Amino acid sequence: MWLLIALLLWVPAGGQVDTTQAVITLQPPWTSVFQKENITLWCEGPRLPRDNSTQWFHNGTAIQTLTSRYSILSASVNDSGEYRCQTGLSVPSDPVHLEIHRDWLLLQVSSRVFTEGEPLALRCHGWKNKLVYNVIFYQNGKALKFFPRNSELTILKTNMSHNGIYHCSGMGRHHYTSAGVSVTVKGLQSSTPDWFKILFYLTVGVMFLVDTVLCMTIHKKLQRKKKWNLAISLNADHGKKVTSCLQKDRHLEEELKCQEKEEEKLQERTHRKKPKEEER
Repeated sequence: MWLLIALLLWVPAGGQVDTTQAVITLQPPWTSVFQKENITLWCEGPRLPRDNSTQWFHNGTAIQTLTSRYSILSASVNDSGEYRCQTGLSVPSDPVHLEIHRDWLLLQVSSRVFTEGEPLALRCHGWKNKLVYNVIFYQNGKALKFFPRNSELTILKTNMSHNGIYHCSGMGRHHYTSAGVSVTVKGLQSSTPDWFKILFYLTVGVMFLVDTVLCMTIHKKLQRKKKWNLAISLNADHGKKVTSCLQKDRHLEEELKCQEKEEEKLQERTHRKKPKEEER
């Protein structure tokens, strides 16, 4: 029983985010930008009292800034890579991969990896914010949506069918096509590992089997005890009846003996009186 309780208490709630982990958000919210564009990273997480410092990491190396905001002005290729942050009471954030491009047309996505049900935003972005006409979004090479000029496409709730390679095309001075971007949508899964589920259900099954065997054993013992008590009770009643009958028989025998003695006495008295009467 204690093992079962321990297992139940140990099971983590599926789908819950670790509240002690820092989280990075981007402004604008795209992981891919053109060279010379600006982007700001924000770090959110629990902090120590009177300590608002934040530690930033770029490709594993600490960045010399302690504020919750890290701004990249006029981005260059050197700014590409993996970013993490950590606050006073948090564990390091999940990595954010930032890509700096030099091209004419760029497909921007809000993230590369999603959990089923999360929104996906796509943007067909022209160099130096130039207008792009006749924009078409593609998924795995098939046209997905058409817009007369550069716009954003939002999928409110992603599912497994939204996995794939996305790109966009549009018209400026010429017809341009962006590079492809891989998007992965993961299904909703419990955070409990499979081996733990197997152990948990196996333990519950064994405990159920043991409880069943114990209940059956106790039930049989109780039935035997009832039968034994009933037999003893019947024997006791029979013994009482036999004893009662014997006592009655003895009492009758004693009464008969008493009557016989009285009759003998009467006979003796009668014999004694007769000779006296004859003498008279």
